Amino acid sequence: MSFIKWSDFRKALDANNYIKNPITATYLYVISQNTMTLAEAAMIATLQGLVNKQSPIQIYTLSSSQPDYQIWLDNLKESYRVSYENVSNPWHLLDIFKDYIEGYVLYNKSLNDPSINNACSLASLTNCIAIDETIQDKAEIYGITKIIGDCRNTDENWAFDNLWNSGLNHSIVIQLSPGNSSALRDYGIMTKSLIFYEDKIDVTALRDKIFSAMDKDSLCLGWGPDEFINVSTASKYGVSIVAADWSYNLTVLSSFPSLPINQKTLLPMPIKENVHNVTFIMSDGDNQQWNLGTNYSSHKWYGSPYKGKFNLGWSLSPSLYYLAPTVFKLYYESAAHGSTNDYFLVPPSGNGYMYPSKFDKKSLYIYINRLNDYMENVDEKYVAIIDDSSFYNKDLWDKFTIKPNIQGLFYLDYHKHDNYHGEINWSNNKPIVSCRDLLWDNIESEDDLIKNINQRVDSNQVNISNYNSYTFVYVHAWSKDLSNIEKVINKLKENPKVAIVTPETFMKLIEKNVKD
Repeated sequence: MSFIKWSDFRKALDANNYIKNPITATYLYVISQNTMTLAEAAMIATLQGLVNKQSPIQIYTLSSSQPDYQIWLDNLKESYRVSYENVSNPWHLLDIFKDYIEGYVLYNKSLNDPSINNACSLASLTNCIAIDETIQDKAEIYGITKIIGDCRNTDENWAFDNLWNSGLNHSIVIQLSPGNSSALRDYGIMTKSLIFYEDKIDVTALRDKIFSAMDKDSLCLGWGPDEFINVSTASKYGVSIVAADWSYNLTVLSSFPSLPINQKTLLPMPIKENVHNVTFIMSDGDNQQWNLGTNYSSHKWYGSPYKGKFNLGWSLSPSLYYLAPTVFKLYYESAAHGSTNDYFLVPPSGNGYMYPSKFDKKSLYIYINRLNDYMENVDEKYVAIIDDSSFYNKDLWDKFTIKPNIQGLFYLDYHKHDNYHGEINWSNNKPIVSCRDLLWDNIESEDDLIKNINQRVDSNQVNISNYNSYTFVYVHAWSKDLSNIEKVINKLKENPKVAIVTPETFMKLIEKNVKD
């Protein structure tokens, strides 16, 4: 059993603004989402959050649609001595842990009914589980008879209007569609987080009300009905978004310590002066649920047989370092290393997804300080940035690059990531490099990318001192994979004046050779 002092817990929260489970798991009851109804899955997720914050004997769930959680479970057993047993009946778990439960909050699990979010928000404050009305009678048969609240017929504003100042934490909220029965709900219960959803893209009244009431530099885990309006709204109030609405088991995974870690040291690469340097960075590393659920083992992405055959940049959401440190460590340990390397950088736009130019100015100072500390802890030197037409905003980037652990920025424009065509700006003598090409379905094909780079070589863009001799390629994870990158690189290898380098080598070459 491993307990953390409250003072240490508070210190850790102040440093990174993620809330970790202070009780480390030593034994797990494991149950599959596929064996449960939606109502049962929601019940078990809320039970999981309630139990796991109080006991080292905890609950862990699996799902056939999220195969990597089996890998994380096996790693806990092999590397952290966490034993487990499989359970098939969710009601058996309710019976095992019924002494942890004060009662239940009732909700109606009809399509898009906000009562499940309201019930979970209330349950987090009252040591309760959330129960759908269709299984109320069965829950009472199992001895859970005390009804603490009834959230049926409540609207999407109810939890904030009635519970915000009744003990909910103000540093993390969870934005989760009512149609999502179980993912992330364990973490919401453990952290006493408001769970909400506003389903209209261009109506932000509820989000404005919630985000404006939060602490400076806060986090919203989950996802909204769109991307740009949602992230812009959050940024306005100093809140960053972590795409996490299909994340599971954060109450278990966050219970392990987040320790400083180093990337594998890159071998020195021979520097060629008369070549066109190209670096590839895979998109969507800010997507926590992808990194937890399918990326690691997928033959398309991190588990591809092509991984390690060429230099490639990856990013991992900082949330993994705090909420799933054992997972973060496995990514680092399995990185390709040798004549070709996997290299990690920070995903857009730092600790969480936000637009720096729209971010609350007072919160930005805290955000960047935390980012700088994080980068030191994980040995990452560069940050990918997504922003809205802000590439030339030197005063903004100076706030980032003044920090010693931020050695440069890879800039992506929101509306089209390659809007600035590979231009390079400078901030505190550090490079701000814009995206030049997109390997992205219906935008730039493999053949187009090969032709574009070879044409640059033909037009004599091979001068190590000229910014035109560098190409940063962003690879769209949802329409392209490592087999597409391999096809491009195999053709580019036929041209002796093209060099494929890691993002780190790419930036160091620019910093050393390209003049401001």
